[in-house]
Amino acid sequence: MIENISTPTPGPKEAVLIVNTHSRRGERLFFRALDLLQNHGIDIVESYPVRKPEQLRKIVQRMIDEGHSLIIVGGGDGTFHTITELFAHKEVILGILPLGTANNFARSLGIPMDLDKAVEVICNGNVVPVDLGVINNQYFINIASIGFSKQVINATPRRLKQYLGIIAYILYETKFLLTQELFDCTIKTDEKAEKLKTRQIIIANGSFYGTRKVHPEASLDDDKLFIFMMDSENEWQGLKFWIGFLLGRHLSFPESKVYITKSASIETIPKKYVIMGGEKFTHTPVQISVDHRAVRAMGPSKSQNGS
Repeated sequence: MIENISTPTPGPKEAVLIVNTHSRRGERLFFRALDLLQNHGIDIVESYPVRKPEQLRKIVQRMIDEGHSLIIVGGGDGTFHTITELFAHKEVILGILPLGTANNFARSLGIPMDLDKAVEVICNGNVVPVDLGVINNQYFINIASIGFSKQVINATPRRLKQYLGIIAYILYETKFLLTQELFDCTIKTDEKAEKLKTRQIIIANGSFYGTRKVHPEASLDDDKLFIFMMDSENEWQGLKFWIGFLLGRHLSFPESKVYITKSASIETIPKKYVIMGGEKFTHTPVQISVDHRAVRAMGPSKSQNGS
């Protein structure tokens, strides 16, 4: 969850709605979202149910170019990874409807998973600043990872994700944890350089990975990266890594390594792909940094987030 801009700013009352109907709940909830927004006083001037994910970015870019002040997008983390960079350093505001499986980006913003409450945030919340992470000059939102996540995402059947949601990832990720090989990692920050062995590296510029926070201090507007990994020696520590996340105990293990920094470099042997939004975008070695307050989005007001 992130703090409101110092002077709370309500969002516009006119908007465009774009929903990725290929996302877990997108097709089922498109018309419901449209009705809820209109019933809450948002004038939806254009609406697009988008079945083909490759068309999503083109439509969002066109709406930005036409000068719409509020563009509401429904989808999961893959959807927002695809389109959020288009909002970087623009006056346009991003509204978020979490309709995917994990919805890490929305969770980090404090957006409720319930559609009715998510709509209330867009209608009655405030404009908030959002950092974007940068890896080898490519933007990412909330979480990127180095390790095995691509295998898990490809292996998890879409129909199973639709019915079981994030539990589907847990079932398939546990399977891969027991077979994933260790790799050597060198991480350098302004403070230190360190070498270790691990199975996965999590790079967060937001708060949530699955349903758990990566670190209690992590936020989407703190101008910091939180890099987490476990210094592993055997396959059972890989399972320990995941169970720790499920229980919210991952920071309590002596093998856990957390780096809090504005920038870092990471090298691995062998080279490993970097997963952003469920897709391979680059590979190690990588340079990582933060683009502070790059995007304006609708977030909860103080009354909505309970503060």
